[in-house]
Amino acid sequence: MTAKARARGCWSALILSLGFTLPITAWADDAQPEGRPSHYEWIEDPYQPHDARGTNLRAGSAVGYVFHDAERYTALGPTASLGHRFDRLTIEATYLYADLSEPGPSTLSHGRMQRLGVMGRVDALRFGPHAVGANSMLALYVEAGLAQQRYHWYRPEPNERPRAIPVDDNRVTAVAGFGFNLDHRLEQPRGFPSRIGWQLGWQLTAADRQEMGPTIECRGQTCVAGPVVMRGAARDTSLLVTSTIAVTW
Repeated sequence: MTAKARARGCWSALILSLGFTLPITAWADDAQPEGRPSHYEWIEDPYQPHDARGTNLRAGSAVGYVFHDAERYTALGPTASLGHRFDRLTIEATYLYADLSEPGPSTLSHGRMQRLGVMGRVDALRFGPHAVGANSMLALYVEAGLAQQRYHWYRPEPNERPRAIPVDDNRVTAVAGFGFNLDHRLEQPRGFPSRIGWQLGWQLTAADRQEMGPTIECRGQTCVAGPVVMRGAARDTSLLVTSTIAVTW
């Protein structure tokens, strides 16, 4: 075989190989995005409509007032939530731990409160990228849910003045709230996260109990049952401000 014939044979084999390889490669590249969820895809236009679907995790702090048996306490502690965003609707489980102290400039802690519940949140009004900025969205939301709220009260230390403390209890509490969520999506998400946001909200609660609970009189670690007196009805309520960082994936 001459050198010229061998060269023609090599070029023919190369062209034939490219003919099979290029269509297969193009088909594989076109098919790959079809199997990926839409919220993992890169953003083509930073001003396109938002798709906020995905698993949502929030963590932050809560501060406010708790009214228990007609007494007011300052509440401060961490809070966390985990759930799923169905675009405008979010369903999540929430947990809150708060230290209950005297109102005002005081370091005296009376007890602690824990709340575990289920909340539903709806973006009632949204402002998109054209109003907020590229790839950003501001949503005004309302929320409601139910929670189990548990109280544990501390006995006074020997150097503290005697005081009456409530008996530990827990109750089902209705929760309602509102606030705003500043949400930013990543143009080239890698799966976790695809969105990062900051949420500021106000939560109000009302317990189902109408009568005041029993108390005990404590001097240091020594406690006796408190006197039985006629007292007016009191509904346990609270107003908390929550500030949380959220990630969606």
